[in-house]
Amino acid sequence: MEQTEKDIEKRLVTLFSKDRVDAWRKQFGKRKLNIIEVEDAVAVLQPITADEIAHYSMMVTDPEGGLVNASRYILETLWLDGDERIKEDEDYFISAMLQVQHTMDVKKSAFYRL
Repeated sequence: MEQTEKDIEKRLVTLFSKDRVDAWRKQFGKRKLNIIEVEDAVAVLQPITADEIAHYSMMVTDPEGGLVNASRYILETLWLDGDERIKEDEDYFISAMLQVQHTMDVKKSAFYRL
């Protein structure tokens, strides 16, 4: 499923229209949209905020729901548009759940200890 940015852009315009994609880009400025693709289904998620990352991190460690509830939180909170199967169909959701962590890749960073 390896695609270039140009391929993804083309797919988004086909699914949602150029005007809609441009409006999302304008709304979020320099921050990039997050796209999750599961087979033929696509979801467009807005950029994540620091508060949403903090909430997700707390939810992941919760023994009651952990990663599943945290992933649902991210999908519901950041969801702009897309194929509802990603949220509702168990197989699609499981695949999307494994991609949710990438919404937190805002900038490349590193930690060093000398």
